[in-house]
Amino acid sequence: MVKRPDVKTRKKLRLAMCVFYLLQIVVCTMPFIQNIDSEHITSASPFFMFTLLFGSLSGLDSTTTTMCVLCIFMIVIPIIGFLFCSLDKERNLKNLVSAFCCLAGVFIILAIPSQYISLGAIIAIILYIIIMLLTSVAMVMRLSKDE
Repeated sequence: MVKRPDVKTRKKLRLAMCVFYLLQIVVCTMPFIQNIDSEHITSASPFFMFTLLFGSLSGLDSTTTTMCVLCIFMIVIPIIGFLFCSLDKERNLKNLVSAFCCLAGVFIILAIPSQYISLGAIIAIILYIIIMLLTSVAMVMRLSKDE
């Protein structure tokens, strides 16, 4: 890819994407999965499911293990997006990886059955939509001529 140094507008877009990816990592501490029984409500964040997976590998059933693996991806995808957005300053690779991370994050959240989706998952989808809009604007800004 052709290296082009950041101008002021592209730098602001890149920094905004970094901030939204950091917010996405913070949102991973909110409950994504919620189960409502007749007696009580249980909810779990991706970080809690991550610790549950490595804390007790033998006592989990297959659906809980699948949800734990999905939660690992929910944590890793924003970290990858943040690292690419913060470290790639001259190429368009950050925009391509960011678009892939947004699509993958939304698809993984939508892989959760709809009766289990909680507030954190909805906020994460909204943040992914905002990041995707910023990514598309950054791609268009990359194609425009510098002054």
